[in-house]
Amino acid sequence: MRLPVSGRVAAIAGAMISLAIIAAAAALAYRSHLIAAANPMSDDVTLSADVVQIAPSVAGRVTAIPVRENDFVHKGDLLVTLDDTSYRLAVEQTRADLAIAMAASSDQARNIRAEEANAAIAQEQVNRANANLSLATQTLDRLLPMQSKGYVSTQQIDDARTAQRDAEVSLNEALRQLDAADALIGDDVGAEALIRARQAAVAIAEHNLDATRLYAPNDGRVVGLTTSVGNFILPAQTVFTLIDTQTWVASANYTETTLPQISVGDCATVYALADRKRAIQGRVEGIGWGVASKGLIDLPTALPIVPKSLDWVRVQQRFPVRIRLIDPPADLMRAGASAVAIVHDDDSC
Repeated sequence: MRLPVSGRVAAIAGAMISLAIIAAAAALAYRSHLIAAANPMSDDVTLSADVVQIAPSVAGRVTAIPVRENDFVHKGDLLVTLDDTSYRLAVEQTRADLAIAMAASSDQARNIRAEEANAAIAQEQVNRANANLSLATQTLDRLLPMQSKGYVSTQQIDDARTAQRDAEVSLNEALRQLDAADALIGDDVGAEALIRARQAAVAIAEHNLDATRLYAPNDGRVVGLTTSVGNFILPAQTVFTLIDTQTWVASANYTETTLPQISVGDCATVYALADRKRAIQGRVEGIGWGVASKGLIDLPTALPIVPKSLDWVRVQQRFPVRIRLIDPPADLMRAGASAVAIVHDDDSC
């Protein structure tokens, strides 16, 4: 049974409309594919921030913790106070040792000045003995030629020789006294070294005293506070964790086939699952170059490791892409929160 002309026209028109709809759907699908390829999305995203483990560098008993769990603190706020009794006493002791060393150095300086004065006196005695010996020698040399002519007596010559020998003896004694005086002159090298050592001890004691009070290194949020007043903590023992709220990043895991479409510096939009209506702008800061696989076994052997069972479905590996967030809303920023990230092919951030 043949359809009337109007029926055939309607069927053809319907077929054409169907083809047009299919073609439009295919075009939209292809366009969506191109957009998705140019703007890769990841639904495996975790928000994170830098964290600081608040821990003392000295041991002590906790006397005060003026913050509570989840408190927001500002840079420079007091976080923890330890008992500082022994550290204050150590500062007083080292300062007293320094004062003793400085007093000893002052005494040593006075002794050195006295020894130098004695050496100067000994040098003057040497100079005087030299002058006396020179005079006695000149006198003997002047009298000897006159002895043969009878102008001087033998007694005078003997007296001149005796005076010369006495001058030589006096000079030798003066020289020995000068050597002894020079040997007694000390120096202040040891005293200065002792002072430097005591100054270092004071600086260490003061540093340890300052370490009994812990301050916030940056603005942040207090988490993981489990220590209470009265507990004794050791050096490097964490009291709590401080989340640095100044910088937030999104770690988005992308499949390795998607990574060629992502470059450092690309703009990105992140949506926290707590409120997917608010877009958070960001910029790609880094792309991971290595991940650990759970299936690998690290053994000290040169033999190849072949698993006994094989996974017939090859799963694409994911690598983390680090996105630094730009002015994120504070109420959505929680370390470890889940999110969705889209990297754009334009400069929209």
